[in-house]
Amino acid sequence: MKLRYIIFATLFCTFLGTTSCDDMLDVEPQQSVDARDAINTPQDLQGAVIGMYSILGGPELYGTNLLLLPELQASEESLSWLGTFAGYRQVSLKNMTADNTEAQRTWVAAYQAINLANIILSKLDIMEDQEERNRVEGEALFVRGIMHFELVRMYGKAWNDGDPTQNPGVPVRITPVTTEAEASALPTRSSVAQVYTQVIADLIKARDLLPGRNNERANTYAASGFLSRVYLQQQNYAGARDEANRVITEGGFGLNPSVTAIFRNDNTAESIFEIQQNDQNNAGTANDGLTTFYADLEGIGRADIAINTEFSDENPNRYTTYDLYEEDDARLNELFYEGYNWGAIATGKWTSFGQNIPIIRLAEMYLTRAEANFRLGTTIGATPLQDINTIRTRAGLNPLTSVTLDRILLERRLELAFEGFRIHDLKRTETDLVGRKANTGEVVYVIPWNADELVYPIPRREIDASKKSLEQNPGYSS
Repeated sequence: MKLRYIIFATLFCTFLGTTSCDDMLDVEPQQSVDARDAINTPQDLQGAVIGMYSILGGPELYGTNLLLLPELQASEESLSWLGTFAGYRQVSLKNMTADNTEAQRTWVAAYQAINLANIILSKLDIMEDQEERNRVEGEALFVRGIMHFELVRMYGKAWNDGDPTQNPGVPVRITPVTTEAEASALPTRSSVAQVYTQVIADLIKARDLLPGRNNERANTYAASGFLSRVYLQQQNYAGARDEANRVITEGGFGLNPSVTAIFRNDNTAESIFEIQQNDQNNAGTANDGLTTFYADLEGIGRADIAINTEFSDENPNRYTTYDLYEEDDARLNELFYEGYNWGAIATGKWTSFGQNIPIIRLAEMYLTRAEANFRLGTTIGATPLQDINTIRTRAGLNPLTSVTLDRILLERRLELAFEGFRIHDLKRTETDLVGRKANTGEVVYVIPWNADELVYPIPRREIDASKKSLEQNPGYSS
């Protein structure tokens, strides 16, 4: 019976904004109250929206894992995990088990955010002001859409791996779970295609409901930015191009003058959507947080990640991300540094516990538009060469005179390094992971882009709680 009451305890903790609710999950409740009854006024609904964003910024989601795990999973040629946390080490080594802690807590938190979004959507009649109602509805649909998207591309096969109408994705949740009876319903996995259909429907409606500016919360351009990302993952290049072009041409955003500004300042002109943090309220300073794991500064960070730098005179073929930057590239000279503890190279993107976390920024939109236009042979908004040179010029580099698809993908890799794109880009471009010997560059193993070990396990606790109605992914014992 205790498992059925977890949802009530979790929702209660979300509303209170507390982090000391672990003991509640071990208490056998004497009675339960429909969680929807906790929202009775417009103010209650606004509080629930704030709670929804709080879940997004937690370490299980965009505060750490949704940006860190894709980089660890594709760590070859980019970085090495040196830390002691077994869950992250398993991800980096591609030997996850069904009990992997990071797979479990990311799954749970994502569905908490989805459920709270569904509760908010079920209470919209409280809002008498139509403009406010539209905004709240748009924000809830935005969160529900992006969480289903993150889940399906982690726990399901890539869109381009076989038949997405037959491959199992994740359970789609579009109604709230607030009572014991609702919580006892056994979940099943929707197909990858069904999940993407729901994601796109939610984000399109969110795009059309949300305002152009929304006080550092999701706005219409954030929805377009995510739609562009979803379409790109599907290899729907026209859709990706058009949504990215909308953000660039209509959103009023601008590239920051420096490559460091987006990581040193909050809510800059380049930022489309970012997680709001400060020194008192952030994803973590000891056992969670991007700065915790990436930083290697005096008094800041665990130095759990080292950037691979294997290029040498013995091996003139550049292959690590670090070695692919040109000598005068500001992204090389201003966003990498020699670590304090071990002297290894570290990324300068995550250096402060309280810094905001950019989730969508304008540079990504230029890169997406360039790639989509190139693949389609179109020039919507700009030529691919113009967009790539926009990124290069900001990095202090000379403009190119011509561009290829490989060059566009390289610029994307360099610009968005360590921001949570790596494994997703490898999968959609069907690029295998290549392990090499240090310094010599000799290939020692190749992991196919669609290998079973690159799909996360459905957490064992979810399999057990569902009485096996959830199908486990290949390669994992339940």
